Amino acid sequence: MKLSYMIPSILILAALGSVSLAAGQGASTDLLKGELLFLDDFSTSKVGGSWGCSSDENHSFSYQDGRYIINVIPADSWRRVQSGRSFDDSIVEVEATPISGPDDNIYGLMTGWLNWSNYYLFLISGDGYYRFLKREEGSWTRNDPWEKSDAINLGKATNLVQVKRQGETITFYTNGVKLAEYEDGSFPEGNVGLIAGTTACGGGNLTVGFDNFSVWAIGET
Repeated sequence: MKLSYMIPSILILAALGSVSLAAGQGASTDLLKGELLFLDDFSTSKVGGSWGCSSDENHSFSYQDGRYIINVIPADSWRRVQSGRSFDDSIVEVEATPISGPDDNIYGLMTGWLNWSNYYLFLISGDGYYRFLKREEGSWTRNDPWEKSDAINLGKATNLVQVKRQGETITFYTNGVKLAEYEDGSFPEGNVGLIAGTTACGGGNLTVGFDNFSVWAIGET
């Protein structure tokens, strides 16, 4: 069970078919997409976002087998990386797959990134929970508790993590299913990125693979 705790840190459409919706859930009808603004399939580091590659005794970021891989070794540790691409109203999504490590984990999307003191995080976990956080002026000014959702595929399964930003309304989805909606206009435009991390109780050495990171204009009804 997840508990709140103090924080330490037309191609894409084909890919969506590989991410199954949880039983009994239906896809949201308000995720209508317009123009594809950005796509990185992580097939090479020479195009797409400015994700970068690095490693030390605690973590690594790398491109492997057509995915972007984040490995976090210590328990209770998070690693975030931003793409170098900034967007306002849009739909951001990525296919995320825990490859190894504990199911009591953390992974998802970052949006509205102005710097490392100001951004939003949209998190899910391998044991079926989701959470929204906001960092503003270097403090966690929004630190929502974990909530359970049957829309999240468990364990080492792939999840399609999605965030829609329209004006001050921010909507969080997994596998096309709406999880929650928030009203916040603090960061109307900013970089988008990824996060993976471990928890104090779950233990360390988590590896998550990300694929088909895309940003879409919001479609017209």
